[in-house]
Amino acid sequence: MTFPVPILSVDELLDACANPWGLDAYSPLTGHPCLLLDLSRPVPMERTDEAVRALLGMPCPTLGFGASPSAAQPDGIVAALDVVLESPDELPGLLRNIQANPLAAATLAHVLRHNSHAGIEDGLLAESLAYATLQGSQEFRRFLAGRPAPLLDRDEHPLLTERQGDILHITLNRPAKRNAYSAGMRDALYETLRWLEADDTLARAEIRGAGSCFCTGGDLDEFGLATDPAQAHLVRMSRPVGLLISRLAQRIECHVHRACIGSGIELPAFAGRVTATADTFFQLPEVAMGLIPGAGGTVGILRRIGRQRMAYWVLSGRRIKATTALEWGLIDAIV
Repeated sequence: MTFPVPILSVDELLDACANPWGLDAYSPLTGHPCLLLDLSRPVPMERTDEAVRALLGMPCPTLGFGASPSAAQPDGIVAALDVVLESPDELPGLLRNIQANPLAAATLAHVLRHNSHAGIEDGLLAESLAYATLQGSQEFRRFLAGRPAPLLDRDEHPLLTERQGDILHITLNRPAKRNAYSAGMRDALYETLRWLEADDTLARAEIRGAGSCFCTGGDLDEFGLATDPAQAHLVRMSRPVGLLISRLAQRIECHVHRACIGSGIELPAFAGRVTATADTFFQLPEVAMGLIPGAGGTVGILRRIGRQRMAYWVLSGRRIKATTALEWGLIDAIV
């Protein structure tokens, strides 16, 4: 199996670290869009600190592979990588996606590294700023150029609410568009959650989706409408739905079904309890659009499944089943 990116052993990584210019080629701007590390050969513990610092500071994603990597290498090196695979079999797909959108892939790695040590508010700020940066990128413009002309419509009721006793039922209500998360739905959900926050006579809220699926993510017909990335960032920070859900987590349950794509799982991940039907699938396809998850996923999902698993999932673009989501901790039960 051959790869378009050189594969380094840990010893070779350490040798490169000893050279001030040894790793300069590992950047989307200067050569290799990612760094591949073979973890199959152990190294002495005393030689790891420099490698860890180098990996955590790389401007590109770092991927490691090898038989039982956690046993073969000290935790520091393995933990510093963005993605760890047991074998190289999945590398071709990951490399294709990274090479197709190297700026988005690198930005994802940077944000996840930062957010793995950040609080929720700081993490959401970092995510929004990074997302705004990518909204002005060539990769995102290329994605938009391949899209058909948007078909905009105005929903009278993108969100339905009903109070039954001390339970607030919230329903995403754009079934004709598979509950695509629009600006109107976001604003309505934000205001509803503010109501929940202020009303202590409500014990909890239950969020569901109308129609054939829970939510297919951001409304693609609205992508590109925000021509000022700085303004778009301020809009996200002014309507922080994910932050509100996190603050109210113990009072919010999400019951999802079928497609949960992008924000359709990013927002539920903040809830205290998430259940899914057995036929549900989950996907984070943003890197293929030249973006990163932008509805709080690099915070909420990260806290549920961990940095390396999330980086792998987003960079692979793969769909996962409900059983896998339960195994990962992305959801709490299959119903």
